[in-house]
Amino acid sequence: MGNEDLGAHYASSGDYSNAFKSYSRMREYCTTPKHIAEMSLKIMLVCINQQDWMNVQSQILKVQTNSSSLKPEERGAYETITFAIHGLAQMASGSYKDAAEQYLKVDATFLSADPVGGIDWKRSVLSANDIAVYGGLCALASMSRTELQTRVLSNATFGQFLELEPHIRRAIALFCSSKYSACLEILEQYRADYLLDVYLQPHVVELYWLIRSKSIVQYFIPFSCVTLDEMAGVFASTSGANTEDELIDMIQRGILDARVDLVNRVGLPLFPTLVRSLMVHLADMACPWLKAPDISVAQRAHFRPRLCADSGNDL
Repeated sequence: MGNEDLGAHYASSGDYSNAFKSYSRMREYCTTPKHIAEMSLKIMLVCINQQDWMNVQSQILKVQTNSSSLKPEERGAYETITFAIHGLAQMASGSYKDAAEQYLKVDATFLSADPVGGIDWKRSVLSANDIAVYGGLCALASMSRTELQTRVLSNATFGQFLELEPHIRRAIALFCSSKYSACLEILEQYRADYLLDVYLQPHVVELYWLIRSKSIVQYFIPFSCVTLDEMAGVFASTSGANTEDELIDMIQRGILDARVDLVNRVGLPLFPTLVRSLMVHLADMACPWLKAPDISVAQRAHFRPRLCADSGNDL
């Protein structure tokens, strides 16, 4: 009890190093899994305030290990907190896909959860609105259109969080509907707010860039040729960068498989792997037919170069 009070005193005064030491000394007096889980949560909060995300993940593992021995009604509360904090830790380390996975696991009971381990996590660390924003942006930056549709928009549990931030749901829905310009426009309206968020601010530029670059890649897929002027209209840059420079940067990074014709001002997407796999599939289907005895020489000559030139099949 004395170590706990001393740790709380140090934490409230901003001396997180001594708070960590005081809470750690509670371990030898913890006699039940619940006591160990509560101690780990207190240490976890101190580590969050120190931005020590490696130690945060270590404490999460301890809580998850000990929560399995708790009563079912208590276990759910602890697991919900660990999922939310684990998502925050993964986002802080730049693992946006893993962060989205964790946020999607947070149960809807978090919306009305009581303090856990003596800590009101919604007031001290992150609220349900934060989970909706962080989870939505991380998912939008790292998940495919299919995953966004099935695992985010169709997720009844996470949908309750998205109801608190409807613009995030609209942005994801617009991206899934290939309305990239409207999606990016919505996100830009909230950029200033996100830059004031203590946890999100270091990742706003990276997340927005990932979402924008993914939108450009998806925009290219249906076309064999895209004019740069048209792209500039769809993906208006807020930083003043030229469309040509942005495309060239994406090509050099290996994000966009395309060529830029600066003379004719067009972008030419290249999808050799996709095209080749399609040609091989068509050739595998057509080759037995071309070898049939009732096929004329003229028919073989007509279809052979179209279907089998890139497949490697010897006809």
